Amino acid sequence: MDTGVVALLVKDAMHDVTLVQSGLSVADAAVLMDQKVIGSVLVEERGEIIGIVSERDILRKVVAKGLNASRMRIKDIMSSPVITIDAETELQDASEVMRENKIRRLIITEGGNVVGIITARDVAENIKYVFSRKLLQLDR
Repeated sequence: MDTGVVALLVKDAMHDVTLVQSGLSVADAAVLMDQKVIGSVLVEERGEIIGIVSERDILRKVVAKGLNASRMRIKDIMSSPVITIDAETELQDASEVMRENKIRRLIITEGGNVVGIITARDVAENIKYVFSRKLLQLDR
C-alpha cells in the first residue's frame, strides 16, 4: 500500500565523521569533540575503523570513575565493533537496526567505504519532518 510518504535515505540525513588514532588520549579526543561540536569519533588503527567513542562513553567510563583522561587511550574506552549500514538504506530501517542493537549511532558506508554517521536523533528529526509535511498536505 502506498502511503504517499517519501522514503528518506540515511545518506540524506548523515553527517561527516571524525577519525582519531587509537593511541590518542581520551582528554585530547574530548577536546577535539568539543572544538568540532560533535558527539562521537571513530577510532582508527592501521587504516581500519576499529571502534567508536561517544561523549557518553567518556562520561561513564572515565569521568564518572574519576580516572585520568590524559593517561587513558581512546582505544581503552571505545565500543567495538562498529555497526554499519549502507547509505541507500531507508531511515526507518536504520531506526530498526539501532533499536535491535541498542545503539544510538550508525556508521554509514558506500561501496565498503565509511562516508558518514547518523544518530538516533537525526533519524527521529528527519522522520518527524516527513510526517509533518505529509500532515500539512492532508490539511489542504
